[in-house]
Order: sequence, then C-alpha cells, then structure tokens
Amino acid sequence: MTAARRRAPRRLLADGAWEDAEASLARAARAGRPALVALDFDGTLAPIVSRPDRVRVPSATLRSLRDASKLPWLRIAALSARPMRDLARYLPVTGILRVAQYGLEGGDALDPKRLRAIRAGVDALHGWIEPLAAAAPGAWIEDKRLTIAVHYRDVAPRHRGALVRRLRTLAARAERLGFHVERGRRVLDFVPAGYDKGRALRMLRRRVRPAVTFYFGDTAGDEPAFAALGRRDFPVRVGTGPTAAPYRVRGPEEVARFLRALVSKRR
Repeated sequence: MTAARRRAPRRLLADGAWEDAEASLARAARAGRPALVALDFDGTLAPIVSRPDRVRVPSATLRSLRDASKLPWLRIAALSARPMRDLARYLPVTGILRVAQYGLEGGDALDPKRLRAIRAGVDALHGWIEPLAAAAPGAWIEDKRLTIAVHYRDVAPRHRGALVRRLRTLAARAERLGFHVERGRRVLDFVPAGYDKGRALRMLRRRVRPAVTFYFGDTAGDEPAFAALGRRDFPVRVGTGPTAAPYRVRGPEEVARFLRALVSKRR
C-alpha cells in the first residue's frame, strides 16, 4: 500500500465507493476478463463463534454465493486459515474456488520433502504448545497438520495476557523450525515461513487473471492480502480495527449485501 492510500477507509456500499466498484466491474465485463471476489471465512462470510465447529454461514449468504458463482464474468473464492475439510463442509457451494491454510491447501503443490518438514514442525510445535495451553483454562489447540493454532477466546482475562506472552516467546523457537505467527481474533496461528494470505491471493490472481480483484477480510492476518492488491483493486476490511485497506464494510451482513448486489447485476 502506498502512503496515499492509508487514509480512513471508505464505506464500500456508500455512494461514491459503490459507484467506483460498479464501474470497475463493468470495465472487467467489457474487457472479457473476470472479476475476482475473494473472501476470508470466519468473521467475513460467517459470524465469529466461540468454537470453529459451531460456525454457520447464513443460508441467505450461501444462496448469494451459489448465484454469484454462476455468473460468467465473476469468480468467487474463499481464502481461509481453516483446513480444506472445513471449507468443503461449511461452504457446500459448487463453482467457487477454495484456498485453505494460507495457500498450503488449494494452492501450489508442495514438494514432498517440504511437506514432511512442515508436518514434523507442526508435531514439534504441538508438544511445545500443549503445556502452555494446559496452564490456561479455556485455551485449546487446533492441529491442522500443516499449521497449528492456539485459541484463547474462552481464557479468563486474568490468564489471557500471560498465555499470549508465553506464546510470543515461543514464536522465536518456532522461527527456528521455519514457522511464523499470524494473528486472528483471540487466536495465534503458527504458519510455515513464506505462507500468508498475501501469497495465497497472488496465487489465485495468477490462476484467474482477473481484471479487478475484491478481497474481504477482518483481521490483521488479512493485511498481507490487502497489500498484494493494486491501485485499481478493492481491499475491504470487514468490521472495526486498524487497517491499510482503503475500503470497509461493517460486518458479515454487509458482505452478504455486497454479494446480493453482484447477483442483482447479473445482466
């Protein structure tokens, strides 16, 4: 992002910004190239919940995704920290692209040697994290085999700070294993070096070759994807919080409204 784009984000669905979006979609259609709409999952398509297995995408949002995926000038993609099995389960929509675990699944194929090293690293991290999580009631580990996350949403505030400090200290050891930390909403993800949502989005763009890209995300982990986009694209922060994205929507309900607006312009 250039310094000029670090002003307060504009409301994407407000007058002016939405007209810019419509004009970009129209230019893409005239050029005969698709528009790419890539969306984070938790906090973007689905409201945040206390446990990942309790998540539900609203039925109206699923219908809009199905309808939008049928438009010849549009490609829809879900780009998530979740494993592919979760995206397949919670987004049962044909015709959309799914990129999971920061591009480790659904992205470029992994070299077998690299894959073995990643899985060995996750196993080692699991052993290091386990006693830290056990000492903080309410914390739990999500081992996704290629990444590993520590959830602390249910940890009491008096214990939360100490747990996060210990996990951040652990991050230095994780770097020696070839992992870095991605921050979400009361979750820390340990991810293989070189992988983030920026890399995953760049891969998607090479695959789709869109005329314009919209990317929606709600946490600091989505900032690399915003930074991967160009001046004519639409990085959109979902919800509150500091961001380099030049556009914002209030929450998943406005993401759904954006999808409905796309479908209404299907002609």
